[in-house]
Amino acid sequence: MKLLRYIAILTLVLASTSFAHAQGPTVETPDPTTESTKPQAVDPDKWQFQLTPYIWIAGIKGRAGIGNLIVDVDAGITDENVDLNFGVMGTFEARKNRLIFLTDLQYSNLGTDRATPGPLFSTAEADFKTFVLDPELGYRVVDNPETGAFVDVLGGIRYWHLKTDLTFNTGLLTTVTASRSKDWVDGVAGIRGRAHLTPRLFLTGKADLGGGGSKFTYQLFGGGGLLVGSRYALIAGWRHLDVNYNKDGFLFDNALSGPIFGLGIKF
Repeated sequence: MKLLRYIAILTLVLASTSFAHAQGPTVETPDPTTESTKPQAVDPDKWQFQLTPYIWIAGIKGRAGIGNLIVDVDAGITDENVDLNFGVMGTFEARKNRLIFLTDLQYSNLGTDRATPGPLFSTAEADFKTFVLDPELGYRVVDNPETGAFVDVLGGIRYWHLKTDLTFNTGLLTTVTASRSKDWVDGVAGIRGRAHLTPRLFLTGKADLGGGGSKFTYQLFGGGGLLVGSRYALIAGWRHLDVNYNKDGFLFDNALSGPIFGLGIKF
């Protein structure tokens, strides 16, 4: 049933994109983390735009806490105790010659009902509403129009808005609930690239790291794609996002990891 829910969410995302395309110009991107498609015969001094709605089926592993209430979380994507209740995810890129502006946005409601609460409670439930926005500027240091291969260097910020809801069920102590929200900003820098295996098949990857608001954060993405015509690309890969935030009685030291599927559209 959980897999069917994920498929339904992806279908809704793709359907909304198709509707938007029917109303006016839309986009294409070969990488759910803002990858470009194989270069077309366009003027490099003109702006090119790309949009990629995607779905990220992420598990979560680490620790979360509010005050002295702390839980250990370990919920993989195949476990029944992790649930993506809602998600909106997409990337947008604007490029002119070697200059790049890109942003990745994801909002998700991710919960697990088998968090480990310690010896004083029987079970625990944890629910995380995450809004993550990654605006970045980049420069294309390697560009091979003949093969479609490129390498970009990137720098920007990662803004987090996180709401944590914890429920500790009756054990030695009676049921306790806690809820709190937190915002922070990390500076990040990274690299991304692409290489074609055939004119239509390509490999792509992105990595970044940083900190500031959090102690440390990093992200890894690797995958491949298939160009469909001159405007569209199907992308699949694996994404891992790790952050360690622990300030003012609010703890979120977790890794979100899982497969990602996207549809790139270029305009």
